[in-house]
Amino acid sequence: MTRLSIHRDAADDLQTIKARGDLADHGLLLAFLRQAQTDSTVLETLSEHWFGEDGTADYSVRRIVAPLRQGRRLWRLKILDLKGLAIGYRVIYAFNRNQDEIYVLAIPPREIAYEQEHPRIKRLLALYDSLGVA
Repeated sequence: MTRLSIHRDAADDLQTIKARGDLADHGLLLAFLRQAQTDSTVLETLSEHWFGEDGTADYSVRRIVAPLRQGRRLWRLKILDLKGLAIGYRVIYAFNRNQDEIYVLAIPPREIAYEQEHPRIKRLLALYDSLGVA
């Protein structure tokens, strides 16, 4: 069965979100991640490209294209609030098929989530490389 692990960097991101006062986004993120850790149905969808993009779920999943071109298979999770609007953060993760584990690596603000040159994203890419995800 697939496991979901939250890296220390992502846990720190959650604490930063809470400290900023983004309590609604923090609560939605925390609730989703806790559910995903115990719900195999949710875990299965996290490796399904374009899942939820048709509006049938309260989250959507996509591969992130730029790192994929460099051989890095990173995914992003976009969570929707009760009004169906995207929250201000993206969950960035990697799926290690050999170990059947999903690693939540970061939870950056959506405006920097795909900026390859941003220091936070550079750190995320270095973390991905250090994990030896296959």
